[in-house]
Amino acid sequence: MRPAFLTCLLSLCTLGACSSLPNPASDPYGLWMGKLVTEQGLCPTDEMSSLRIRGHEIVFNPGMSSSILRGTYEKGQQHYLAELVDKGMNGTPYRQTFNGYPVGTAIGGTYTSPRCRAHVSLVRR
Repeated sequence: MRPAFLTCLLSLCTLGACSSLPNPASDPYGLWMGKLVTEQGLCPTDEMSSLRIRGHEIVFNPGMSSSILRGTYEKGQQHYLAELVDKGMNGTPYRQTFNGYPVGTAIGGTYTSPRCRAHVSLVRR
């Protein structure tokens, strides 16, 4: 075989491997990581946030904090919702939510709590 043909073939194989990343719209399972970007208030932006989708379970951890938000996933679903409701000051509910959706090869989303609103772009790890 000619060297130019082999180089071309190798390049096409490399491009094919890069473009074969699973699309979260059809395969969201796995671990996703990204940093929160504060829109309002005080958000946990120093550390990475994680989203894990396994089976029917969704788990979001904002800024590697002690808060674990949970939700359920059904195959084919294009929306990822996780929440945690704790008892806040004076017995009032303290609700934290994550709303995510597929964006190309990433998962975009919004994290909200009574003290914070942030967006995040999560990439597969």
